[in-house]
Amino acid sequence: MPTRTAGQYRLAASLQGALTEADVVRAYLTAVPAVIGARGRGFYRLDTESGTPDTVAADVSADFLADYEDHGRAGDPVLDFVQRYLRPIDSSRVRCAGGWEQAPAHEVLRRAGFFHSLEAPVVVSGEFIGTINFARSGCDRPFTAADLAAARQAAEQVGLAAERALRYEQTGQRISLLEASLDRLPQAMVVSDLDGNVIYTNRAASQPAAGGTDSLLDLARPQIAEAMDSFRRRSQRISVGSAADPARSVQLIVKSVRLPGQFGASLTLIYPCTDEPAARLPLWDILSAREQQIAEWVSKGLTTRQIAERAVVSENTVKQHLKRIFAKAGVSNRAELVQRIWAAQASQE
Repeated sequence: MPTRTAGQYRLAASLQGALTEADVVRAYLTAVPAVIGARGRGFYRLDTESGTPDTVAADVSADFLADYEDHGRAGDPVLDFVQRYLRPIDSSRVRCAGGWEQAPAHEVLRRAGFFHSLEAPVVVSGEFIGTINFARSGCDRPFTAADLAAARQAAEQVGLAAERALRYEQTGQRISLLEASLDRLPQAMVVSDLDGNVIYTNRAASQPAAGGTDSLLDLARPQIAEAMDSFRRRSQRISVGSAADPARSVQLIVKSVRLPGQFGASLTLIYPCTDEPAARLPLWDILSAREQQIAEWVSKGLTTRQIAERAVVSENTVKQHLKRIFAKAGVSNRAELVQRIWAAQASQE
């Protein structure tokens, strides 16, 4: 296997494992010497609007990089060609007024001991974001067509790796934003797989329950496990139950909902109850809009038939709604439901 081809494989393998842009740059600078021989190699990440460097990584001196920014970038025909045509080019092939030797960039390279320059564009999602750069001294042979082809392939690999890394970093940022948002909610939330293994909890679920050291999640675990068993065995999608710690008079309403799709996961909401009647059940939070309406009619003393007439549904449909309301509210009949609603309303007046 030719040396250059082996180097290209190593470069591709190194870039495959890069998860961040910094990883991409490190992998490139480590592996690319086996692909293109040069005395200096670099990577420039440019601002898409101004064209100024955001990130510069190279195995050359800082003085040379600073000299290039001050005196060479504005007069670099190699860079101009790469930006305009999005193709690799080297200084022996670029055409400019007065020739390469008269270009300001050539003088900057000469002061650092270089003579030949090669650059290739790095493109991410169709957008030019920077360049990979190579420099040789006057004692070295000029860059060849094979070098240009290798630079093009290397730049393409760097661009693909940078695109993957960008998506990875953006996903991480979105997850962090989502977690920070959920942590600000007062509602305890738990995401678990269908075996009951916790995938995520927000801050409220990790807080100790009133009067003890166990968190809301700790107290709700048995009910969550029971709900997951129902989801696995009976293809149930919603489970509502209660959990309690009699030693501290702590009561919870635990509502689990199986998440759609192929994730095999569930979202559980935990509602703590205190001794205050109004807070014994956050009723409206766990009922659908239709169930809330029917519960309100029940609290006003309407019969099943009267509710059916108002809702324009059958009496059997009303009965089915009532069964779900009783299950979610943790009550066994209309009277208990009415008591909870009246107690909540009285506390708010």
